[in-house]
Amino acid sequence: MLISLPIIIWIEVMAGPGPENGVLPEDDVALATAEEILGYAEEEFRKAVKTGDTLLYRNAVEKAFLAMILAVNSYIKMRLNIIARSHAERRSLLRQIGREDLRAIYSDIMRTLHDEAFYEMVYNPSEAEYAITLIRKMINEFKKP
Repeated sequence: MLISLPIIIWIEVMAGPGPENGVLPEDDVALATAEEILGYAEEEFRKAVKTGDTLLYRNAVEKAFLAMILAVNSYIKMRLNIIARSHAERRSLLRQIGREDLRAIYSDIMRTLHDEAFYEMVYNPSEAEYAITLIRKMINEFKKP
């Protein structure tokens, strides 16, 4: 049985090691994982644009989207101690926290990277690059105490 990378990461992050094991709390692990995945996405994205490889482009933007999901889940967990399980729940919880700005960015990035670039196969490197930059800023904001 094959398990895809996003599922494995989701299992590891959600089940995550606890502080009793001398490891980072799961919120920190999720955010560190998001940052690592985003690094891979940025590297693949640069290579995809340079070579014109549309399959690599789609993989890169989907990795970036996954990084955003993990980062937003981490943020929500830190603020409300709730693990969001769907896009709709994430948006609702971000509104509940009073982060309408983040909710709008989340929705916009989901549309650009996940819906358009990945599913609809729209090749628009400038929009994708802008979305990836916003994810990097989001992760950096969440890392601040």
